[in-house]
Amino acid sequence: MEERVTLEGFDPPTNRRHGPDGDLVDVKGWLHAPVDWTGGPHLERAWREKHGRSRLGVGLAVANNPRRHILMTNVPPDIDFLRSELESLIAELDNEPDAQSDLEDAQ
Repeated sequence: MEERVTLEGFDPPTNRRHGPDGDLVDVKGWLHAPVDWTGGPHLERAWREKHGRSRLGVGLAVANNPRRHILMTNVPPDIDFLRSELESLIAELDNEPDAQSDLEDAQ
């Protein structure tokens, strides 16, 4: 059975600031992904394309640990919305067979 990328959870939002479209925050959390998963850059790019000024950072696997740190900046404080957006993008990447080959071609 193929191991899937899933969200483990989030810390409470931090660094609340007011922007032209309402409050914005930074959110830290964790993904669970196969140790050899190379989709982080694709997920970051998909997030940036969909959410403009907001940024997503995905950490690397450390010591063969499938848990990866994530950081979202300039996002709304609605954790349910953020979870839904990330899960949607992860599902899209899982269904794109070219995502892995694109990364391999770039290396």
